[in-house]
Amino acid sequence: MSHHIMNHEKWLREEQGETARELAEILRLAQEMGRRLCNETHGDMYDEVRLLMSLLHQTRAQADLIDAQLNSADPVAELLRRRETRQ
Repeated sequence: MSHHIMNHEKWLREEQGETARELAEILRLAQEMGRRLCNETHGDMYDEVRLLMSLLHQTRAQADLIDAQLNSADPVAELLRRRETRQ
């Protein structure tokens, strides 16, 4: 492989890692906002907000998985650490 191609692949991997990290952070913030909305919502809209929270949870879990795979030498340990800090 040429030096140029290897540099491009390294750059692309760094960009992927940065994007995954940023997306995971945005989803963490969205989930926090969703929790606030859930605490403030009653009546007819409650089920809709609960569905949103479920979707945000699933989406964040997937984003965390991708982030850990791209940005950690030990993705499993990283995911366990993140889970512990949420509780």
